[in-house]
Amino acid sequence: MNQEMTKVEEAWLRYQQKLFSFIRSRVKTPEDAEDIVNDVFAKLAKAANDKTVPNDVSAWLYRVTKNRIVDYYRAMNRFESLPDDLMEKQEESNSIQQLSKCILPMIQALPKIYQHPLALSVIEEKKHPEIAAELNLTLSAVKSRILRGKEKLNNSLMTCCSISRNTAGEIVDYEQKSNRFCFDG
Repeated sequence: MNQEMTKVEEAWLRYQQKLFSFIRSRVKTPEDAEDIVNDVFAKLAKAANDKTVPNDVSAWLYRVTKNRIVDYYRAMNRFESLPDDLMEKQEESNSIQQLSKCILPMIQALPKIYQHPLALSVIEEKKHPEIAAELNLTLSAVKSRILRGKEKLNNSLMTCCSISRNTAGEIVDYEQKSNRFCFDG
């Protein structure tokens, strides 16, 4: 038995019940949940045959599962909306829009070495290779500066605000702790 198929068997034993529970909470019937679990693991088995099983099997399984649940709802041909946690773009709340106005001043308050790479990445949504070329830096330097800049930005946010996140780690709400470290957008 090859190593890829062993990964599939291990993933089946480890994640089958967790994925079933995850899916079951999002679809109408246990039978539908079972079908989706089987589809997901069939896709993993195909990836094993193609020798393309990812290193992080858990993340891959949940991403494929989420996509398969979205397909399930699309195939229903009903006018039911997707569960909130599966919607691609959720409408931002007013408080999140207010928080996003604080981000640019907080980036501008960072040490100069992190400001420009982080602004290009977060605000202009440029890819790391583009930023490296624009700033005449190595890709490694850009990644490092963006990572450290994000850490410093996160520390500033945590000092300023209490952040609420959803299960995907996305910010859903915030409450300002104090004006001392916060910036008005």
